[in-house]
Amino acid sequence: MQNRWLSGLLLLALCLPAPVYAAAAWIDDEIYVPMRAGAGTGYRIVHRGIKSGTRVELLGEEGDWIHIRYGDREGYVEKQYISRTPTAALRLQKLTQDTEKATSTASDLRQQMAEMEGQRDALRGEVEELRASLTSRSNELDQLRNVAADPIRLDQANRRLNEELSMLRSELDQVKAENALLRNDNTSRKWITGVGILLLGAIGGLLLKSKSGRRRNNWAN
Repeated sequence: MQNRWLSGLLLLALCLPAPVYAAAAWIDDEIYVPMRAGAGTGYRIVHRGIKSGTRVELLGEEGDWIHIRYGDREGYVEKQYISRTPTAALRLQKLTQDTEKATSTASDLRQQMAEMEGQRDALRGEVEELRASLTSRSNELDQLRNVAADPIRLDQANRRLNEELSMLRSELDQVKAENALLRNDNTSRKWITGVGILLLGAIGGLLLKSKSGRRRNNWAN
């Protein structure tokens, strides 16, 4: 009984399909390859012809036949028509596309570079204009500073002149006061001198009278 179970399991395992794995493959050469329902020429054709260079999914191998999937169909084609790499035509086509893409990218980059150079030149012009404007503004600022400095200098000079004038007025007042004192002193001296002269004249007159009286008395004797 156990042997029958083992035999049954072995037969079931043999009947099960091989493990399916997916990988990319391409139909080789410029031909149309028929896809059959089984691994052999006796099986019916499920697709009349797959054009060379067509990408298919590789599902497995059975002898000289390859199990593939194309679209929603599965079948077998002879191994000699399967290439694990794209055909030369496809590689050339891809290379051409890549070259055209690179050329287009290079053209775009050149155009962008030209635009950037134009922007750079424009920015340089703006920088030069800004520098010229800054120089002009600096000159105007210097002029404004000079103009603003003149009133300050004039105000400082006026203040110094007012201070000097005030000092001169004070000195003049002092001189006037001193002159007034000198005048008063001279007047006093003149009065004193005049009084002294008068006194001296009176004294002299008295002395002369007394002398003349003595002489008369002497003559009378």
